[in-house]
Amino acid sequence: MEQWTWKDRILLLIVPRFYSLVLRFLAVTIRKKVFFPERAQEFWDRGQYIIAAFWHQRLLMMPFLPYEGRVGMLISQHRDGEFIARAVQLFGIDSIRGSTTRGGLAALRGMIRFFRTGANLAITPDGPQGPKHIVQIGVVELARQTGAPVVPVTYSASRCKVFGSWDNFILPLPFSKVAYMWGEPFFVPRDIDKDGLEESRLLLQERMRQLTEEADRIFQKKP
Repeated sequence: MEQWTWKDRILLLIVPRFYSLVLRFLAVTIRKKVFFPERAQEFWDRGQYIIAAFWHQRLLMMPFLPYEGRVGMLISQHRDGEFIARAVQLFGIDSIRGSTTRGGLAALRGMIRFFRTGANLAITPDGPQGPKHIVQIGVVELARQTGAPVVPVTYSASRCKVFGSWDNFILPLPFSKVAYMWGEPFFVPRDIDKDGLEESRLLLQERMRQLTEEADRIFQKKP
């Protein structure tokens, strides 16, 4: 935390705790339902771990998605990442620092090491700066090297605020309904070549987009 002022340090103590309290209050007010939980549960029942992949846009409510075992989440090395790392720690989630744009190789190695200790991984494959809903190659390489399934997951809300950020970040409103949805497991062969990696990236990207659309249709008004 070099070059942080005393004001920065105070904010670092206060902001994550305030964020945690507000988010927990929001979670208490909403009604949650999980669709297709067996798609992840089948691996946990066998003592195996997964790579949960979700869009940066749908990050906010993921700490309240039921899961089993430890979780390590890839968090940006940008300055704001320190606040996020402190916040997710309050939800029992470990942070692995790095991103597809900064410290990518170190982040990949860190996630592989964490996975091999016996834990799940969580990643936003279009974060931390986009482009929106474009899967970066890192998650595919992570799946190749670990042999773990990438299980897409998303959520949608009956009422929400959509921000004008690069990812159109979604904030479910209090007393809304939230539907979580797990996608089909996605495997990447260990011996896949460069062209195969790109094909896998595009296929995973399409599956994640389709899953998001499927979740959003739950709350679309019928004519």
